Amino acid sequence: MSRVSSKERYVTQLYKLFRKKGLQLSMDQIARELKLTKKTLYNNFESKEELMRTVMQHVLGEIEFKMNIALTHGKNAIEALYHTSAIMNKALEEIGPLLLNDTATCLPDLKLLNHTDRMSFYSRIITENLNRGKSESLYRDDLNISLVTIFFTSAMSKIYSWDGSYHFLKNPYIFHSELIRYHLEAIVNDEGRAILNQYLKK
Repeated sequence: MSRVSSKERYVTQLYKLFRKKGLQLSMDQIARELKLTKKTLYNNFESKEELMRTVMQHVLGEIEFKMNIALTHGKNAIEALYHTSAIMNKALEEIGPLLLNDTATCLPDLKLLNHTDRMSFYSRIITENLNRGKSESLYRDDLNISLVTIFFTSAMSKIYSWDGSYHFLKNPYIFHSELIRYHLEAIVNDEGRAILNQYLKK
């Protein structure tokens, strides 16, 4: 069994703390909350910025790992897309608005939720799902995969747009559900539509 380093344990504890109280805590406050000395924190993290960045990069990595798994599961491309959406919804709910807002303020370059670039993680997921759906004869043969990927991720950018708050993250489930339905309605063929209708009835 692999050993968990002290730094990895602290990342888990820090994430729980940041979900409750955000990123505005000082290193003294963080140490006090975790019942550690400040020296212990600095032995593992060079600065508060590195501490915050390490925690949030860990969070992003966990989300991407789960979405990668979801992408390969499901009986078909339609079900797989619904799985990835459900995982993202759950992850956003778990992170919570306080930590999302603080991340945008304190670590703007991290772009925790910016999946709108064509080479980004989320673009890759959509592209792979489009290819899978075509190979399963559930999506239209005449799809322009590059353009459809841009359409989807451009819409996604609205939920992750920062203007002092994440407006659409107040209820991400509604946003994601409507976007997934809108997307699938446009790309399925007749066989895919029969499967999609089964999901819409649930």
